[in-house]
Amino acid sequence: MKLTLSLFLAFIIYGASAQDLTGFTQVDKFKIDKFATTVYFKDPLKVLISQYPDFDSKDNQIKYELLSAYLRQNTLYIFKTTAKDGGTKYYELTGNPKKLRTKNYFKIDIFSSAGTIEKTVDKVNAGGSFFEHMAIFQTQEGKEAVGKGVQIWGYFVLVERYEGLKKVVTNLIKMDVENTLPDEMMAKEEKLIEPLFAYQSCGLKTVKKREFTITVYQYDSLRHVKNKYSRTEKDADLYYSSISNDLGGVTAFPFFSATDRKDTNGNIINVTSSLSNINHYLKDIRVTMRPNSNDIENIEAKLIIHSYSAKGQSSYDELYLLQFGKVGDCWLPKTVKYSPLEDIKFETPRIVTEINYVLK
Repeated sequence: MKLTLSLFLAFIIYGASAQDLTGFTQVDKFKIDKFATTVYFKDPLKVLISQYPDFDSKDNQIKYELLSAYLRQNTLYIFKTTAKDGGTKYYELTGNPKKLRTKNYFKIDIFSSAGTIEKTVDKVNAGGSFFEHMAIFQTQEGKEAVGKGVQIWGYFVLVERYEGLKKVVTNLIKMDVENTLPDEMMAKEEKLIEPLFAYQSCGLKTVKKREFTITVYQYDSLRHVKNKYSRTEKDADLYYSSISNDLGGVTAFPFFSATDRKDTNGNIINVTSSLSNINHYLKDIRVTMRPNSNDIENIEAKLIIHSYSAKGQSSYDELYLLQFGKVGDCWLPKTVKYSPLEDIKFETPRIVTEINYVLK
């Protein structure tokens, strides 16, 4: 099913605090134990159309990028609980702009009745791009798309059911009431990682955004290219993308820590990292430096591919090559290659990612 947006009028919407419901619409009312709970929703598409009158005529990729950016910086749902004594709390399902390259990018900010944040639940099993309460899913055709994979703006996406989000938030509210929220789910003070190599520092200073061209190759029995499939991706936050738990984010710009171990032999540096996201995907890391320079020629490693099934988790290794090139005043990662273990010269890579940079 292919859905198109209808252009409808919307009023200017301001950022909502715990007690500011401007632009939100009540969509549900129920009880959680002894607490009356009212749920409010703010439609991201209404906001975007009010901010960009030409939104419907924009390129599909631009529309998707605007929606993604909005969702990661704003509140989607507010769950307001009211006790018998009149005491209220607000549980705001809000995007976290630091959570890049992950489906579950929401957090829950818990506000007191005075409008102050009591705590933040950082690990919330919720995400998505399109949601049941959006206006475009209130028509008969739109309602049929809820919970299904549909094509919108040229992308195949899942329209998230409200009941799934409601269940997640309701369970967290119950844990908060019972004071049983696990510590590992809560937001903690963040310590920035100090870079190990010059390319990391130079990239943070100079890179505004990146575009990736990712090509998957298939070969015939003679190792000739039989098919190839390409797609493009963009990101505008180098640091948080690189320290994420996403395979592409980690391998396109490995963000090593200054506390990682380096064993140097000539222009070869073997790195043993202390960072969990790097160790999840890379091992036997070997860095080749350019002659008489602090710049890197390439990084090689074993790439750990993880797979999951009903039988559990398994993994296998591939070869990984990250090639560097001159970008402005920096030497930065330019090409990523994944190859089978037998392809030691990377002549038949399975996936090749080309990276282009926009500088500040």
